Amino acid sequence: MKKLMYTFLVFSLFAACLPMSGSPMTAFIVKNTSDKPVSFTSSVIKMSQSFGAQEVSNSFTVKPHDSIIVRQTYFKKDGTNPQKWFSKFDISPVDGVELNDPQLAENWKKGSKDNVPTYTFTINK
Repeated sequence: MKKLMYTFLVFSLFAACLPMSGSPMTAFIVKNTSDKPVSFTSSVIKMSQSFGAQEVSNSFTVKPHDSIIVRQTYFKKDGTNPQKWFSKFDISPVDGVELNDPQLAENWKKGSKDNVPTYTFTINK
């Protein structure tokens, strides 16, 4: 009986680590099409069983005519608000570069790369 309980416990642990069906791994990409580097800070809310909800911020610099993956997570297939996966998104102003608003859903273009759904935000207009 103990072996059966241990087996069930181990199986439950592994099953809890699997992603929920209907939620593929999704990449959130920031693209810079300008001739100058652009820096920004993005924040997400991270849930922890021991510490609860915490805001985690990361700073990035996107080189001219380059792009970077800002976040990779499981996202609903029919998700329509990719901008809501960031609690904050602060772009540092750059002289001569007009910036897009990351809080608007229409600025996040849905696509796919290597069978991974992607949302791309072009940081400049």
